[in-house]
Amino acid sequence: MNRQIAQKPQKRSKKRQGNIYDVFVKNIFGRILVFIDFLRNYADPHFVSDIEINKIYPAPTHYIGLKGDEQILDLVFCCPLKNCNANIKAVILFEHVGGSLRTLPVRLLGFAGTIWWTELKEKQKVLSAIYFIVLRTGKKPRQRRYTQLADWLPKDKDGQPIGVVPEIKYKVIDLPAINDNDLCGSAELRLGLGFLKKMTEDMEDEFADAMLPLTEIDDAEQQTILLNELLAFAAKVFVARKKRLDSEMVNEALKPIFKERTKTMVMTIFEEAEAIGEKRGKAEVGQRMVLAALRKKFTKIPKHIEAAIRQMSDPIALESLISDVFESKTLDEFEIALR
Repeated sequence: MNRQIAQKPQKRSKKRQGNIYDVFVKNIFGRILVFIDFLRNYADPHFVSDIEINKIYPAPTHYIGLKGDEQILDLVFCCPLKNCNANIKAVILFEHVGGSLRTLPVRLLGFAGTIWWTELKEKQKVLSAIYFIVLRTGKKPRQRRYTQLADWLPKDKDGQPIGVVPEIKYKVIDLPAINDNDLCGSAELRLGLGFLKKMTEDMEDEFADAMLPLTEIDDAEQQTILLNELLAFAAKVFVARKKRLDSEMVNEALKPIFKERTKTMVMTIFEEAEAIGEKRGKAEVGQRMVLAALRKKFTKIPKHIEAAIRQMSDPIALESLISDVFESKTLDEFEIALR
């Protein structure tokens, strides 16, 4: 009698908790002027003095490794050097709260290798120098020293690492170690860093103080754009911590900033959020109905057709597609209607 060996249930990999924070960081630092301001105030002065800081431009963040695997970096900017026809790739990496920095040097060396390999395949004669900046958040400042590659290597009898040690340098901005009043740079940069600090130090209920740099921004449209980003980020953090960001809380936070415009702005923001949510919900229902009708009629749906339907966000257009399903005799006919 054959005995079946019970297999242990596979654990589902947890989605990385830093995702909502990553998106916020990319939105803020993806703005080229904010990134330049960040370099001026937080990067090593020698690095800043070597580059044409006003000629910085975004670089690709997707790189193909030696084994064909794709590596995605958080943010990469190309910084032309002053004294030669070459660049420094400034890479900002985001490490959220409980993320371990122990493996960081190994990861950074891997990132450097894939960047250089890509440049070699592109026939680049001079490889880019690389400057790594790690933006660390957390509840408390880091007390321990930062890991080096040598810590991972075997040691000889004298405690020295054996073999070649390809040490890689990186700059760490430890956000919890910076006092709120010591944040520097433009209003937009201080706004982003200050808000990130509050949200990652479990002080999300005190986010009003972090929004004060909004008063320094004269452009009303820019104020509104930034406010929407901040509140969208705050709402997601509150949900992740099983709290609720309601209009009354936001109203109190915005009173010292917008004064007589507060009620109008809060109503507009929350009404827009509800409208977007309602439209997204209707679109998802429409997508499911169209896909169900297709499966019932044609059994299998090509991946590209399913992907095209899932990208549609107009509920009315999705509703009209259902009639196209019934009228189409073949998938080719339906695909023509889909176009």
